[in-house]
Amino acid sequence: MLPDEMEAEKNRKIILAQVDEIDILKRNVRELEEQLRDARIRNAELIKQGFNLIKEDLECNHKT
Repeated sequence: MLPDEMEAEKNRKIILAQVDEIDILKRNVRELEEQLRDARIRNAELIKQGFNLIKEDLECNHKT
């Protein structure tokens, strides 16, 4: 194998490894975006529950 061919083969292997790493990173980003979306939805639910509890508490205190 000629030196240029060896260099080309080395670069090809590096590029293939980088492609695999990029795919893994893309998958990780997608999963993290899903987790963030789910966390935001859960936070909104908890905030709404908190407001409902405060509202109920205010209504009960107002009646007494």
